[in-house]
Amino acid sequence: MYYLYLRKSRSDGLHETIPEILARHERILQDYAIRHFGAPVPEEAVLREIVSGETIQNRPVMQKLLVLIQNPDCEAVLVTDPQRLSRGDLHDCGTVTRAFQYSRTKIITPAHTYDLEQKFDRKFFESELLHGNDYLEYTKEILLRGRLASVREGNYIGSSAPFGYDRIQSGGGWTLAENQESDAVRLIFRAYLHEQKNPAEICRELDRLHIAPRKNAGWSAASIRSILKNPVYAGKIRWNCRKTVRQYQDGQIRISRPIAPAEEQILLPGRHPALISEQEFQEVQNLLKSRQHPRRKKNHLLANPFAGICHCTCGAAMLLQKSRNASPRLVCRNQTKCHQKSICYPEFENKILTALREQFPNFSCSGKDFPELSGRLKRQQMTELQNQQEKLYELLEKGIYSEQIFLTRQNLLTQKLQALESIPEPEPHFRNLNFHALLKQLENPDIPAEQKNQFLRALIQDIIYSQEKIIILLRISSGMCR
Repeated sequence: MYYLYLRKSRSDGLHETIPEILARHERILQDYAIRHFGAPVPEEAVLREIVSGETIQNRPVMQKLLVLIQNPDCEAVLVTDPQRLSRGDLHDCGTVTRAFQYSRTKIITPAHTYDLEQKFDRKFFESELLHGNDYLEYTKEILLRGRLASVREGNYIGSSAPFGYDRIQSGGGWTLAENQESDAVRLIFRAYLHEQKNPAEICRELDRLHIAPRKNAGWSAASIRSILKNPVYAGKIRWNCRKTVRQYQDGQIRISRPIAPAEEQILLPGRHPALISEQEFQEVQNLLKSRQHPRRKKNHLLANPFAGICHCTCGAAMLLQKSRNASPRLVCRNQTKCHQKSICYPEFENKILTALREQFPNFSCSGKDFPELSGRLKRQQMTELQNQQEKLYELLEKGIYSEQIFLTRQNLLTQKLQALESIPEPEPHFRNLNFHALLKQLENPDIPAEQKNQFLRALIQDIIYSQEKIIILLRISSGMCR
């Protein structure tokens, strides 16, 4: 019994596709089989693999072949050259050599037949595999230099264009051109930066407008955050954002692609048009880092006054956990892994207020210095909605929005304006009070948690909670100490 193994990772030339190259290799080997064995290798014994994996671990068809040659009826495997079997490291070379040697399976190429039970054939075969690995490493290094040089010229070298762009060839290299999806990208940035919507709310709005992503049926918060963090929309090319890291674990090589440190990443101007300004992009990044959007369920009121500004030492948010028979507690979202102990909420609140009083005994300011949810935010939101209505007419006149999208957006904005106008003015709890009286108001259970959260955000940038002696680390916003 004979097997025919074909493998290709990428095209050798500009005029042949990978399937065409595999078909040409198969014709060469089948002609060899007809001349020497009197018949072609049957289709069920032909193994084809198109994969860029360097190791056997990432090549399932090769793994299947190593199992098939253990059959005593298997006499040989036909390949175009030994390097089709492996271009991996010494470990893979040894695995292939031992498998063929001890199964007594020959390796047939049009140029030579290798019998690995013979010393000289085995040495020659191992040398071919090692040369193939050296050539692969050299080729990768040359390609890496070429990619880096192309990035420095402002070209986009990714295999697929990001949402909002098409990948085109221009000026001897690849770059990006704006497409009809770009309006959705601008909508995402505008909704996050100016309308103060979180990624989940943006997802729902895109789904309502019937703006679909490229691959999935609907949008996810993770895809929105990915768009918001991508500097390509500000006209930049990012290189070396993720690095391939290999680790030896449990007898196998594990591959991961973690985000590289900021100092190792390369950010250069691109040749493609930007969809947003650099200033807007930087404002979005600052907003993402400051975690300005506390998480809450849809149509639910905020329950935790410290939402978005209190985090465990592991970096996860501290959540408010309520119980019928006990006081509410603050619990780390990642408690199962970091094993951080929870803390009773009244105790935590008391420690925060005590720390503020002790740290600023003579600090003087009044409640009018802090944002009021009932006043300033409501007026700001209404102004933004009115500005959006004016932009709608401009987009319709320019032909960017269709009449259907315009009507949908218009109805949505009208509903939001009516909802804002119907909200009654709540009691201004934080107005015309001195600093210590303001802190006292935080203990008032009648004040909504949302208003407390707005006040705390204006005062505190972050709180880091640690179970060791229950230490609270405060970082007071510099804008407050004027």
